[in-house]
Amino acid sequence: MKSIIIPILKKVHFSSAISSPAFLLLFLFPFFFTQCQTKEPPKPMDTEFTITPCQITYKGQPLPLGKPFNEWRKKLGNYNRKVKGFLIWDSLGIAVMIHWDATRFWKEKNYNTEEFIDSRPVTEFYIFFMNLDSETGKQGKLQYAWGYYPITAELEKQMTSPNPEYPDVKPYSKERIARLKEERHPKNYIYPYHPYTGTVDFQGAPVKAGMSLSQVNKERSGIQGVDELGYWDKDMNWKDERGSTSVKSGEMIEFVDDKWRCAGKDYVYFTSLRYSEGELEYLKVEYLSKENEK
Repeated sequence: MKSIIIPILKKVHFSSAISSPAFLLLFLFPFFFTQCQTKEPPKPMDTEFTITPCQITYKGQPLPLGKPFNEWRKKLGNYNRKVKGFLIWDSLGIAVMIHWDATRFWKEKNYNTEEFIDSRPVTEFYIFFMNLDSETGKQGKLQYAWGYYPITAELEKQMTSPNPEYPDVKPYSKERIARLKEERHPKNYIYPYHPYTGTVDFQGAPVKAGMSLSQVNKERSGIQGVDELGYWDKDMNWKDERGSTSVKSGEMIEFVDDKWRCAGKDYVYFTSLRYSEGELEYLKVEYLSKENEK
């Protein structure tokens, strides 16, 4: 193309060149090229979890948000731990939040029992791609474990030994160390003991541990009906970073109105990817409805 067009432009005056067929061809070529790059409909993937704008499935079985937890228990089995309202499956790398409705605490005799839990609707679903054992976790920079640090043998030795630089500071007692270890035990955090290592079908694009936001968006770019994910700016730092793809920590969302995707429904599945220090931490699906607000 270059060997043909450049000689033509050299032989004519610029004013006449811009109206020449060769110039128009050169100018319009990028436009026609981009128009040919059409997006394709999502293709089915062989994954355990599939997230669409209106549904979550596990091995082909629907996991309905907004429905009683008992329906999830039947398909996923019993959860392993309950931490700060989260119900966690350590072996699967997932967790859910139910609508606890604190106003029922004094009204329901069976509040917080398994019977009560089974009856409550599931409002949030999480797939965790990292946990406290990750480098980000050890640095205390995970969303739900900010400031965390493990009590290693080396740290324990330092804490229980006198510090010559600070002679007035007493070493930690064994009892205090024991309390710290108990407080910082992984069982007290919502992160599963085993993060999810498989690939998730997220609106037709693959998402898995270790993927950067740019990699996720590259996969999404060729899929019909989905858009790029960008930063959900709610940190109140007086900077307008809405839609940014360079922010290292925060929730990344698609800036579209999800309501049109679930026509006839009275709810919305609000999805996001959480990144911490540039690393994919978890995928979250939240159930939003008027019923959920009660």
